[in-house]
Amino acid sequence: MKVQTLLNLNLIIMNTNQIRIFIILVLISSVVFYGCGGSGSDDITFIGGGEVDPTPNPSSPSSPAPDTETGRIWSINEVLNEPRTGGAGGAAECGGEFGFKRCVCAGNVRSSLRYRPALSECNGNAAAILDGEYLEAFSIVVRDTQNRDRWPAAGSGFGGCSAELANSDSPPNSCSAFKVQEKIIVAGGAAVVHCFGASGYSSIFSDVVRVTIKNSDDPFSSDDDIDRLCLVSGSKPLN
Repeated sequence: MKVQTLLNLNLIIMNTNQIRIFIILVLISSVVFYGCGGSGSDDITFIGGGEVDPTPNPSSPSSPAPDTETGRIWSINEVLNEPRTGGAGGAAECGGEFGFKRCVCAGNVRSSLRYRPALSECNGNAAAILDGEYLEAFSIVVRDTQNRDRWPAAGSGFGGCSAELANSDSPPNSCSAFKVQEKIIVAGGAAVVHCFGASGYSSIFSDVVRVTIKNSDDPFSSDDDIDRLCLVSGSKPLN
């Protein structure tokens, strides 16, 4: 009887230990499954400790244009490390076919303006890199053959702007792809990247022919210091 009782007790202890081990294995499996996202979890990219929605917002001015054609996308480092090209400046002798003021011909534009139709740090959108004499420029925009710096047209919903806001006297830059959406200081402050609101390969930029740089702004004057510089096109790099 004593032997049988001891055997029964040992079996109970063994069964209890097995149950405990089973529970521990179930808990470990649950934690591993949850940590891996589980079934049907959303893909979230973590950058710098923050969560980034992997789906870009098509109405955001910082999102690449949806109809971007195939073309090279530069990085900032690639632009900065490329050999500098550029002309010697000079008189504004090109453009102006529709009565607008002429711009410095693209071949004569100084290397203190570099234009790229797509820059990775600008989400694949067009960008101007300014340094030297243009490092502290007040503003820069691109313009088309109609001399517009507000495009797409009001009412398109670009940038999430209503027609009323886009047509106002001073709409935010986000209402126009031709205006700067973001600035990035690079090269230890020796250059500034100005990101526009769409890719240079997109239909939005298909008629872009020049940039306008306002070197300074006087709210009480209509004669600001402005440089008008021709581009090869919106889809071609310059300098």
